[in-house]
Amino acid sequence: MSKKPSSAAVITAGAPAKINLGLRVLGKRPDGYHNVLSLMVPVSLHDELRFELAARGVELGCPNSDLPTDAQNLVYRAAQLVLDVCQRDKGVRIELKKRIPVGAGLGGGSSDAATTLRAVNQLLGSPLAVSDLHPLAVKLGADVPFFLLGQWAMAEGIGDRLTPIDNAPTFWTVLMHPHFQVSTRWAYENLTLTTGPNGSKFNSLGDTSAGEMTTSHQRLLDRRQLTLEDMLPLLANDFEPLVFGHYPQLNDLRKTLLATDARAVTMTGSGPTLVGMFHSEAEARAAHDLLCRRDDITSFVAHTLDTTSLPKHR
Repeated sequence: MSKKPSSAAVITAGAPAKINLGLRVLGKRPDGYHNVLSLMVPVSLHDELRFELAARGVELGCPNSDLPTDAQNLVYRAAQLVLDVCQRDKGVRIELKKRIPVGAGLGGGSSDAATTLRAVNQLLGSPLAVSDLHPLAVKLGADVPFFLLGQWAMAEGIGDRLTPIDNAPTFWTVLMHPHFQVSTRWAYENLTLTTGPNGSKFNSLGDTSAGEMTTSHQRLLDRRQLTLEDMLPLLANDFEPLVFGHYPQLNDLRKTLLATDARAVTMTGSGPTLVGMFHSEAEARAAHDLLCRRDDITSFVAHTLDTTSLPKHR
């Protein structure tokens, strides 16, 4: 007599946020996307996801959130992609608990999608290799391949050409998120308004291919062990003049964060979250203790991650 199977396997996973240490826009491509150059770093602030097999299709819940739970949500689309490719007569039930602010430049949606690709594949018995998941990640969005890689990386192309950084340091950050969102689409559509002042090589007429790392970027690949100080020459973000010009309060928030003895402050992604960089946890927590009294921002303490962990069965 065969044993009756126990309750279905459950997979839990954390989906980390990311910060961009510098973001240069190199040119607009014929397909409408833009080639970029950025050092992308996973950090310990994360969303939580829970996965289990279901009868059919995708069931998504996002408690205490107004996020969509249908195909408008990247998590839903990622799960459906894996089910379709694997052609399994199964479904998946997902619960997403959001911690990473939405529209903050921290990549929360992309991270959730990458985590979903890996977890649903694992739930089905891992029929797909990581190399099979990569084209699915590209379909979902420019940042999803980075989160699928799960470690520090130099990102080129639309963000899908990734050079892993294995000699990464660990340092502490304070993430200061003002209570508004910046649309990535809006930021790219309006970037041409600031191409002169921001010093970017932005070219809206032609394609600038990937592979244009500066000397500072290339040096990161050559060093045996990196430090926080090595990051400082990379921090130019071509979106800052546009976003800071549209939201002048960010200038005051930057001054406030610098006054807490942050080693440097930069905007991540297309904004609006500001990242204060600190040598120690004590310095970061002291800064956070001052900032958390404000009612116009939400702040988080997070440290950089060497690699992100795989989803776990339980």
